[in-house]
Amino acid sequence: MDNNPDTYGRTIQLGASRRRLEDAEALYNQERWNGAIYMGGYAIECALKSLICYEEDTYNLRHTKVFKSLKGSNLHDLGQLLEALPDIRRAIESSKGNKSYKEAWDTVKLWRNDKLRYSDKKGDKIEASKFIDAVKKLHRYLLIKQLVY
Repeated sequence: MDNNPDTYGRTIQLGASRRRLEDAEALYNQERWNGAIYMGGYAIECALKSLICYEEDTYNLRHTKVFKSLKGSNLHDLGQLLEALPDIRRAIESSKGNKSYKEAWDTVKLWRNDKLRYSDKKGDKIEASKFIDAVKKLHRYLLIKQLVY
């Protein structure tokens, strides 16, 4: 039995997106603002990766165009992951669409995991609240697009 599961699997990414959102909410409730933002960003990252697999009709991110084109830390860049979903990107960023999705994306797309990963600061409650609200909105949308919410 392999003790190292393939973390690039669509169902693993989908499950991870749900758990990281739960983690973000738990950290927020414990007043760990930067940790909540950090986990919230990961929830969106995993949801995007799962949606990329869904859109390309594959069960593993390794078999997608985005995996073959992005290297290293670029696989964690929310903007570059969204670029791999042009219809979703247009829907989110369009002023014709639901403006609350655009506002949520404008908040979430600034997520930088390295900055938060090494921060020694507690963070800001208002900033974390706005970020977690945006994550919840986008997370729901990204899962609905996969017909799994």
